[in-house]
Amino acid sequence: MEISFGRALWRNFLGQSPDWYKLTLLVFLVVNPVIFLLDPFVAGWMLVAEFIFTLAMALKCYPLLPGGLLALEAVVIGMTSAEHVKNEIASNLEVLLLLIFMVAGIYFMKQLLLFIFTRLLLSIPSKTLLSLAFCLAAAFLSAFLDALTVVAVVISVAVGFYGIYHRVASSRPCSYTHLR
Repeated sequence: MEISFGRALWRNFLGQSPDWYKLTLLVFLVVNPVIFLLDPFVAGWMLVAEFIFTLAMALKCYPLLPGGLLALEAVVIGMTSAEHVKNEIASNLEVLLLLIFMVAGIYFMKQLLLFIFTRLLLSIPSKTLLSLAFCLAAAFLSAFLDALTVVAVVISVAVGFYGIYHRVASSRPCSYTHLR
């Protein structure tokens, strides 16, 4: 089967991300220069909100590629200079590396995290003991990870649990007998 160049480009743009996410990022990339011409202050805050959006979507889509595209666009349209970016990277390299590797680690380990916390959930029958086990797991994670990473792990596990719930709930036939 022959794929057109445009279709191949769209498929490879941001990898396995959903089409709506790819389209949203393209809208960001097109709208930002226009807003920057009209009001640089508003464009700066929009860029911050867009970057937060890419981080919030980290469980669905790997956030480093879109975040990098937004940062590159900020340099290209003149929001900042390449020299200023270089200075900021040099002064905050430790934080940047922490974010890169923790986001990547959580993204690629979300199935393992979900497995571990599902095992906890299914193996402990008491609600009190389960609460204690989750608190101890969070405390253990907090001892070795920064707060942002612990929050990302908690969100990852919660979204995973919701995904499991949604698959189970949507596979059952709908019964409205309890409403009669």
